[in-house]
Amino acid sequence: MNKFLTYILLFLALPFGLKAQQNATIYGRISDSISGEPMEMVNIYTSDADKQKGVVTDKEGRFVLPIAANTNVEITFSYSGYKNNIQTFNLKTGERKEVKIALVEDKINLPSVTIKTDSYRNEGITKIEPQWAKTTAGPTTGIETLIKSIGEGTSSNNELSSQYSVRGGNYDENLVYVNDIEIFRPFLIRSAQQEGLSFVNTDMVSDVSFSSGGFDAKYGDKMSSVLDIKYRKPQEFAGSAAIGLLGGSVHLEGLIGKRMTYQLGYRNKSNKRLFSAMDTGAYYNPLFNDFQIYLTYDFNPKTSLAFLGNYAVNQYTFMPRRQVTKFGSISEVYKLDVYFEGQERDVFNSMFGALMLNYNPSQKTALKLIVSAFNTNESENYDIQGEYWLKDISSGDTAGYDKGIGKYIEHARNRLQANIFNAEHKGTRFFENGNLMWSVKAQYELIYDRQKEWKLMDSAGYSIPSPPIIIGQPNNPTVPLVQNLFISNNNIESYRFAAYLQREWKFYLDNSTLFLNTGIRSQAWTFNNEVLVSPRASISVKPKWKQDIVFRFAVGVYQQSPFYREYRDLSGSVNEDILSQKSIHSVFSTDWNFTMLSRPFRLLGSIYYKYMWDLIPYTLDNVRIRYSAQNNAVGYAQGVDLRLFGQFIEGIDSWITMSVMQTKEDIDGDNTGYIPRPTDQLFNMNISFQDYIPRMPYIRIYLNFNFATGLPFAPPQYTRTEQISMRPEYMRADIAFTFRIKDENASWAKNNFMKVIKKIWLNVEWFNVFSNMNVVSYMWVNDFDNRPYAVPNYLTPSQINAKLTFEF
Repeated sequence: MNKFLTYILLFLALPFGLKAQQNATIYGRISDSISGEPMEMVNIYTSDADKQKGVVTDKEGRFVLPIAANTNVEITFSYSGYKNNIQTFNLKTGERKEVKIALVEDKINLPSVTIKTDSYRNEGITKIEPQWAKTTAGPTTGIETLIKSIGEGTSSNNELSSQYSVRGGNYDENLVYVNDIEIFRPFLIRSAQQEGLSFVNTDMVSDVSFSSGGFDAKYGDKMSSVLDIKYRKPQEFAGSAAIGLLGGSVHLEGLIGKRMTYQLGYRNKSNKRLFSAMDTGAYYNPLFNDFQIYLTYDFNPKTSLAFLGNYAVNQYTFMPRRQVTKFGSISEVYKLDVYFEGQERDVFNSMFGALMLNYNPSQKTALKLIVSAFNTNESENYDIQGEYWLKDISSGDTAGYDKGIGKYIEHARNRLQANIFNAEHKGTRFFENGNLMWSVKAQYELIYDRQKEWKLMDSAGYSIPSPPIIIGQPNNPTVPLVQNLFISNNNIESYRFAAYLQREWKFYLDNSTLFLNTGIRSQAWTFNNEVLVSPRASISVKPKWKQDIVFRFAVGVYQQSPFYREYRDLSGSVNEDILSQKSIHSVFSTDWNFTMLSRPFRLLGSIYYKYMWDLIPYTLDNVRIRYSAQNNAVGYAQGVDLRLFGQFIEGIDSWITMSVMQTKEDIDGDNTGYIPRPTDQLFNMNISFQDYIPRMPYIRIYLNFNFATGLPFAPPQYTRTEQISMRPEYMRADIAFTFRIKDENASWAKNNFMKVIKKIWLNVEWFNVFSNMNVVSYMWVNDFDNRPYAVPNYLTPSQINAKLTFEF
């Protein structure tokens, strides 16, 4: 149910003749005592029969209820199948009080059907508490970083990036929505060091939903996952501020009059300290800034308007000086010493704006109109020359002996500008046995692309690759050949159209509750005149057992229409005959809520298989994806995901996630058969554990641990079918120690200026506790015999970080 419906029901439920003394307010959130999930449609009412009034909670479990001031008011929180929670309030005139209620399931067998808030479980959705993102340990924080550890089938071998792979898909196959609007990210970024802040501002978030696959037709057409974010509609003035060694943030929210609310958020990020500790000695100056605003205005109980705006300025300056890297095996140890000249200067600026008009003509119908615009201006400029000495130091002599000497030059002048405009109508019709949802959307894209980049490699005086020799002219002057030549000069204009229709049904049987979801999506694109239809369906069963278990099976067609990078080939040319990549997903999952150690736990498991065709082969280097722009492959992904979530320590949530996965593809005409895809990762495990020190509960410890097997790679001159070697495993542990300096109940701050601050805490973080040398990519050099060597580019070493946070 749309969260604005709460306010409609509030106005309908209140008596018209409110008296002047009824000017106090309670508000808050209702959740399930076991799962902690928000509960929708909870009845909240006063017990005075003569002046009884009430409201119901929205989809986020939130409510607002005006009550009489300066008198005892008894309020009942009621929901079918749960015990009533009755509380008494006595508030002063104008006072607003926040309450958080956890309803307890009634164990008595009722003759009527028991209804619970299982909608997210029926849809295969993982609900995530936004507050967890603020305590996640690691150099990159935010919702996306949290998704890496808690999402089923998600993986990332790069702690500097907010991007993630899901069940064998690449970074371009993940959907991200904020308030029903699809979010885009920069196109030219090739390394995690260039990445700025992700779009989602954690301070402004109220609800997070994530699906690893098999999602409903109401979501888009990408082939891997969907992250659905909702920004908060404030109920009172509040704010927060944070400052640390890696940046800071400020956030304000509140009400303007009785109808308007606002949220403002500013974030700054600088990874200079992180980069300065890496192998390459250099001058780093990464400056990333982001400003967001979210406004809402209620015209009346039925109509409201919202605006979401974002402006991001990201600049990255890199001036390398020297790199010394040791690599090899126990018997063969090598050292690469590189001296650099030159620099890199990149700018990634983007603007985004959206208007959302909500109209609820009745309690059974919710309509929405969304218009949005996105603009990105990106430039990437570098001229870097490196002279290297490759030495064999296997004997233990640090001087060693020379294996290779060479020089290389990398050059780029890349410009890209993209404008994307959207208009969409969405609607929902509420029925007692389920909902009907629909949408119609149009999108206009204008992309301007000018790119030129190349690499010249010279090993011991010989250009690699070598120019052709002309017989009879041994000293003929020839222009050296270059590697990785990429030139593009493209202006692309196109329109996309999409629509979906989805129906949900709930059936209450004698021995179980059945939830059926069917839907169909359609899309068309003027660039290639392709029209696609994608049916999807899922069925969930909750048996009436003593154990709280939900079984779900989903099957559907997911057809990802190419965006700009997919139909631009390795030389920069555009393939106008490109088609959508297509897949069929089948997912079987279980969701079990149970009690262990007298505390709540939840175990989720999934088995999935994805068959894919019309695939576009690609290579992956750091976070840069280079596509072949040819639909010449078929493939599959299969695996098992498990996640155990619960209170291993009483009152504190922790979780363990494990995945086993295989994804392969067969490229037409290579006569090789199935080979691993660039994201083929056999095993991935994430642990997020929280604890506190006995007798000192104001000190908490947060541990994030990630282990993953390696990904395929090969020298750049190798063909895609030869990229079957595997990188080393990725392993990293980060620990955060949180010192709660002040909370809302601190007695020492009640009678001084500190009372306006609700919470203060200090985070001291220890990154990469075990000092693992994780490989993100390779630099390739050649010895005197023209033999290539893969020199690892390592990620960040062990470091200390600190951050101070205030909430008011």
